Amino acid sequence: MYESLQYLVWFGPRRQARLKFEQWLADHTLTPEQAAAIRAETQQWSEPPTFSVLVPVYNTKPVLLKKAIASVRSQVYPHWELILVDDCSTSAATRQVLEQYVDTNEPITVIFAPTNGGISAATNLALAVATGEFIALLDHDDALTNDALYENAQVIRQHPAIDILYSDEDKISEAEERFGFFFKPHWSPEYFHGCMYTCHLGVYRTALVRQIGGFRSEFDGAQDWDLMLRAVEASQQIYHIPKVLYHWRVTATSVTAGADVKPWAYQAGQRALTAMAQRSPYPGQAEETSEPGYFRVRRELGQKPLISIVIPSAGALMADGQRSHLENCLDSIVTHSTYPHIELVVVDGFDLPPDTLDRVKAFGIELVRCDEPFNFSRRINAGVQHSQGEVVMILNDDIEITTPDWLESMLELCQQAEIGAVGAKLLFPNDHIQHAGVIILDAGPGHVFYNLHRDDSNALLAHLSNRNYLCVTGACMMVRRAVFDQVNGLDEIFPLSYNDVDFCLKLHQAGYRNVYTPFVELIHYESVSRDCTVLPAELATFKARWQPYLDALGGDPYYNPNFNQVSPTFTF
Repeated sequence: MYESLQYLVWFGPRRQARLKFEQWLADHTLTPEQAAAIRAETQQWSEPPTFSVLVPVYNTKPVLLKKAIASVRSQVYPHWELILVDDCSTSAATRQVLEQYVDTNEPITVIFAPTNGGISAATNLALAVATGEFIALLDHDDALTNDALYENAQVIRQHPAIDILYSDEDKISEAEERFGFFFKPHWSPEYFHGCMYTCHLGVYRTALVRQIGGFRSEFDGAQDWDLMLRAVEASQQIYHIPKVLYHWRVTATSVTAGADVKPWAYQAGQRALTAMAQRSPYPGQAEETSEPGYFRVRRELGQKPLISIVIPSAGALMADGQRSHLENCLDSIVTHSTYPHIELVVVDGFDLPPDTLDRVKAFGIELVRCDEPFNFSRRINAGVQHSQGEVVMILNDDIEITTPDWLESMLELCQQAEIGAVGAKLLFPNDHIQHAGVIILDAGPGHVFYNLHRDDSNALLAHLSNRNYLCVTGACMMVRRAVFDQVNGLDEIFPLSYNDVDFCLKLHQAGYRNVYTPFVELIHYESVSRDCTVLPAELATFKARWQPYLDALGGDPYYNPNFNQVSPTFTF
């Protein structure tokens, strides 16, 4: 419902992208032989999963309603029932289509509601009579791929405890042209709290949906978002199928046509998010962003702990040659930060000239001296050891603060028990992106949207919502002190590179999730204080340590396998 911008960005009218897209289509369409093989295979299954496809109907164009129904009837997987609920349509043509499916020999149930109750009420009527172990939600003018239920059944057989499944999706015109593929990450709570990315195809264990009370009419327009928000509070057995299993129809009256068509749907989404936040241990409310359908959930700070800002420095000078980056960094913290409880810890390798050191001390810093060769990990660990705060902010000395509430914005995420490290959006002085999250591909870790201008169409994805990533950069990283100590800080075997990635993976392995927030923008004069060369030995050490873990994850869970696997561009 809320992904129009992502479709535009990833698969706009570019010839190269279109050619790749058409090739992808050819490679991911079932042949008749494959369909026949699936039918033969599923006939041999014992206790196959069963599905109830729920379709609320209201004044649907007959041709589109017939196509929606046909997409269920053409499933290569046979264990389904279709429940159509007419929400008191005023269109005689719509009702005539539905009447054709009354009393057929197929597993199709048609219910005519006596009054118009809205989409949630109609879906609840279907839910009440569903006999399938799982429900699948289909809008009345959309369509399933013919293997949609089979792909879900396969996952359920392999993972019998699964309660919630969602797939990738695309858009389809009334002329049946497919476009706007949306390839999604695996389960990403912070991203989900920014937009309804799971959307279609949504499949839920029927008992779970009944347990949480079904659909709620006060959230009509975003009833599926509200349902999913409550479902994941009751079960964390969630599975993403990285295959396009759903065609979302673009019509003049659907939300896919733009925010002006159904503004109330976006308002309902905002209310659903606020209701979720108020139910949580970290209450807050959802705020609109610059793009309709994208929101920012602002959490209240349960407390305002002391934050220790740990800054390793070599005293490099800024381009004007007048003062050091460290001075500029400290001055921007003191001048622009609105958070009141901070401690400044500077770790120096006896590199700071005496006059610079005198000026730096005037900021009221805690000075930690380290006379060993530069090792970023060792200096951070030493700084944290000498710090007093319950929360640690690791910060490069070549960072300049430009978002006044940067600490509050990161702390509202970092305070949550399930979250490990929190990273910010870092921009080069020329407004190009230095950091907006880290993806790990076969070639190694890479920054997403690296060096794209902040207003580049692809880079817009870095602006709109908090997102989960395996890793965020150590140039600006917040973490609770107890969590830092739990994983023994940064590993000093990585003196220059991959220390932050290694640290974040240790957090992920320990059960925490890491978050990037676009709502903190800082300037990063990257690597001016040291050589940015990556040592091959460090990459080899990193891969030897983490490749088995990444293989067990099936690759980076926050980067869809359909995307370019050479660089993290979020494109084919």
